[in-house]
Amino acid sequence: MFTGRSVIEILVLVLVFVVSFALVATGTMIAVVEIRDPTVDTDQAVDALFAAITVITGALLGLLAGKADGASGLTERPPPRSRE
Repeated sequence: MFTGRSVIEILVLVLVFVVSFALVATGTMIAVVEIRDPTVDTDQAVDALFAAITVITGALLGLLAGKADGASGLTERPPPRSRE
């Protein structure tokens, strides 16, 4: 599974896995609280959960975009133009 991956990719994937596990646990706890006592206000917890999901999605899309940019061969800067 990790064969042929760079250290940065592995770190990003492990970080995303850990944070995703925490998000699932948080979502489960919000659901349990809502089921046990529907009068509890969980709006702030739900907003924080969705903000974290947005950050994780952005991180994964950034990783994907970086891999696509690296695979395109356009990672080198063009030579400077002469000022003649």
